[in-house]
Amino acid sequence: MSTHPTLAASLAADRDAVETFRRTAEAVPPDRWGTPRAPGKWSPAQVVEHIALAYETNTRLLRGRVPGGAPRWLRPLIRKFLLGMVLRRGDFPRRSRAPKIMEPAVSQAAAPAAELLARLDAAAGNFEAGAAAHLGDTLEHPFFGKVPLTDIVRLSEIHTRHHTSQLAPLPG
Repeated sequence: MSTHPTLAASLAADRDAVETFRRTAEAVPPDRWGTPRAPGKWSPAQVVEHIALAYETNTRLLRGRVPGGAPRWLRPLIRKFLLGMVLRRGDFPRRSRAPKIMEPAVSQAAAPAAELLARLDAAAGNFEAGAAAHLGDTLEHPFFGKVPLTDIVRLSEIHTRHHTSQLAPLPG
């Protein structure tokens, strides 16, 4: 019996994470949309943009078009220690930083919720369709090296769930 879930099961879990994230984002009051939840934190708009950027980047990954990354010799170590830990724990380490390619805009005014949620819907849908149609079991990730497609989808799910809680204000 395989320890990896099927691609269909991984995609269903990711889709559920996106739907939960979206419902949570829709519930953010308009007066909080562009306001960081605490000093040094992202606003709900930036969190939604970050998730959309992640799905857009993953779609480019499916097409083999993500520039940059870690040196090839370092990728197996990052895969084993960082990716392996995230997949086992189902969450990211505290104080994790987003790669530059997935950082939301900081200096511009927050895009309207409807615009960012439409971008998220398109990005997540494109990723799901691309993953479902992908012709291989592995991908060459710019930080992790060769990774099973199901692990990339699972990482996407974990990432989306991780940021869902960031749409709520910090207790004060």
